[in-house]
Amino acid sequence: MTVRVGFVGCGGRAVREMMDLVQMPNVTMAAMCDISEDRVAAGLARLNNRRGAGEQVSAPAFTDCRKMLEAVDLDAVYVGLPPFAHGAIEHTIIDAGKAIFIEKPLAVDMAVAKEIDAHIREKGVINCVGYQWRYAGPMEQAREMLANIPIGLLIAIRLGGLPATPWWRVQAQSGGMLIEQHTHSVDAMRYLAGDVATVYAAAATQLLTDVPNLDIADVNAASVTFVNGAVGSIVNSCAVAGQQMPNLSNAIHIVAKDLVLAASAGSLTVMRPKQERQEIKAESDDSNFKLNATFIQAVESGNGAEIRSPYSDSLRTHAVTVGAVQSAREGRIVDVRELL
Repeated sequence: MTVRVGFVGCGGRAVREMMDLVQMPNVTMAAMCDISEDRVAAGLARLNNRRGAGEQVSAPAFTDCRKMLEAVDLDAVYVGLPPFAHGAIEHTIIDAGKAIFIEKPLAVDMAVAKEIDAHIREKGVINCVGYQWRYAGPMEQAREMLANIPIGLLIAIRLGGLPATPWWRVQAQSGGMLIEQHTHSVDAMRYLAGDVATVYAAAATQLLTDVPNLDIADVNAASVTFVNGAVGSIVNSCAVAGQQMPNLSNAIHIVAKDLVLAASAGSLTVMRPKQERQEIKAESDDSNFKLNATFIQAVESGNGAEIRSPYSDSLRTHAVTVGAVQSAREGRIVDVRELL
């Protein structure tokens, strides 16, 4: 079977997924859709430039998702939209009975995401969310090591700069750094330790007050409790320009019974009592390819059992980040389970 794939949204993240898909002989890039035809052309140009020599990829361009679905027979659609644009597009694709791959985050708020989740459940379409860390070798190894032992503490820190994208700095459009970007680390915490029960957060705009049209928090700190009794900290800032703290940012640090881990998509540090520190590097940087290959295989077989990041589970990660934003705004503990 040849899996015919369409794209809605042709920005940089979409091109990253395309780079994986064009390596799969059973996949055809069949259609591309964006509100800007120029962005479709630019996306194809970036894809073909990265591929270098070889057959050039081309596909019909659309500016309306519904028209794309009517004109082209597709098996699956990738959705890569800004957080505020999620909703109607997904419902159109789900109503058409197409398998759907959705880039994170799921939305800005919970209501839109919960409606999409209910629609997916109703129609039973194959679905996947782009949490590629779940497919990384070091994360798999960390998960195996943590199985059946008490976990006490998890820490997720992300420090970075402010993206140039105008909507990213607007709370109502991006949800802020925690929802839009740090969601990967929050999802990894859940993947390793299970569901979060409560969150209590503080946030402020302290360092980027001179940036025009910015109303997101530039520093965030949240304390969480897990259903299994573990506790955790989620910290992030988008005000760190050009520098990151080594062995700290963009990794999950776990304190468990007779075990301390620092896990990321690329490496795993293992520390045990009276043993030498163990450094494990990922054999290859193929977690994103595994993510896409797993989705395509599910579309081909009609069985999504091997997908590690289905929408229904990803919704639980989204609830943690939304709950943290709500907690900081309202100054109270938020029960994440009530948001679901």
